[in-house]
Amino acid sequence: MRKERFLVAAMTAIIILFVFAEGAHSKRGSIPILVQVTRNSVGDVEGPKVSLALADYVTFVSDGDVMGPGSSPGHREVYLYSVGDGAITRLTDSGSGESYEATKVSDDAVTGRYLALVSTADLDPLRGNADGNPEIFLWDLATGEFIQITDTGPGVENRRPWVSDQAKCLTFDSNGDLDDNPFSPNDNPDGSREAFLFEVVGATPREGLTTQASDGPAGTTSSNVIVGGYVFTFQCRSTAFQSDYDQLGLGTSGIQLYVYTKTSGGLELISVPGTGGDNVNPSISAASRFARGPFVVFQSDADLKGNGSSGFEIFRARVFHTQLRQVTYLETGVAEKPVVSDGGGWIAFESDTQSIFTKDGEQLNGDGNREIFRLKGRRLVQQITNTTGCTNGEVSLSGDARALAFRSTCDLVPGNNPSGVPQVFLYRELKPGDPALTNCRIEEGCCSEENGCFSSILGKMPKIPRRPG
Repeated sequence: MRKERFLVAAMTAIIILFVFAEGAHSKRGSIPILVQVTRNSVGDVEGPKVSLALADYVTFVSDGDVMGPGSSPGHREVYLYSVGDGAITRLTDSGSGESYEATKVSDDAVTGRYLALVSTADLDPLRGNADGNPEIFLWDLATGEFIQITDTGPGVENRRPWVSDQAKCLTFDSNGDLDDNPFSPNDNPDGSREAFLFEVVGATPREGLTTQASDGPAGTTSSNVIVGGYVFTFQCRSTAFQSDYDQLGLGTSGIQLYVYTKTSGGLELISVPGTGGDNVNPSISAASRFARGPFVVFQSDADLKGNGSSGFEIFRARVFHTQLRQVTYLETGVAEKPVVSDGGGWIAFESDTQSIFTKDGEQLNGDGNREIFRLKGRRLVQQITNTTGCTNGEVSLSGDARALAFRSTCDLVPGNNPSGVPQVFLYRELKPGDPALTNCRIEEGCCSEENGCFSSILGKMPKIPRRPG
């Protein structure tokens, strides 16, 4: 259908929309490449995450043979890919346990650069995890040291950490009774799953206070906890989470989204009361230097704007300003797992939609495969992958939106993943003259416009109707 747009006529050809008009690469002074980070022959990969400000590291989890044939540990471990030299380092050695749910590497800060993860292994000799419970750890980029943050007994499970931009705080969910903040009224003796904020209060992350942001009865779940600030100095101020419990007694049903403000201890509902549905998978913008936001993007199958939306669509809320904007309106398929850039201007997500067309009326993603998209502003959308019979998802986004990491089972760099094993991929936009452009070769797992892997395409998001009346 679009054969004239492709230099490589393959079912799994990449369509990268890097620009908003043909030939504009040189005008913007940046050129796209796509790198296959892993070369696994067995196993799976999970949650690739690119660091925000510098886009210099990609964290991911795998149970496959990341370090070469025969290296598969048979369970999940955490790995770090260095964008600068292409080296992959296995960070965890979990023995009979496993390590997983690793976050991005935080930005530069006085306290250093860290990533957070969950592990059942005994990684921190100063604290110990002999009982093999799932605990939250920080890993120090400078020293290679593991710092155990939680220390809970059997039956308690700590999950889904999120580290702030400059590692001043991290969030996670847990069914433990962990609150040691003297100013917090919440506790958790009933073992419900709650949202927690850990903030560094001393010279190192070993010194901190844990605050329980949510409070629900037994059997309820608050999870997918994220944290971000209005500006750098307030990056631990706003903690967002999803909960199936009506935290504010507004008569809500389904899964709703809330923001906990550390300075006041108050909660704010950022989804819409009375609309029901599930509002899930929140992501928060980086601590903007321009004091915009923070913005929380999420997916919802509720008709939050009263315009007839159905199925999962993506919305963007501006915290503290009660601004809620719908950013997708798809007649087919769903939009899921959104992530947002610094300042909220770019949003990446995965979708199987067939509802996006070029300005000439040409349909994107005609076969309805699950692909990666990147949206700028209200309507300009890029299709990052264009594949058939394979899956693309779990996208992460750098702060300036010029780098994306994602998981794919596709042969995106032709001939480098013929067996369809799940792999980690990194899309970047580079300045002319960058050595990575010169060294980008298909046989080494790298695609560029110069070696014939890329062609640009632009789509327009369907116009979002207003509320009737």
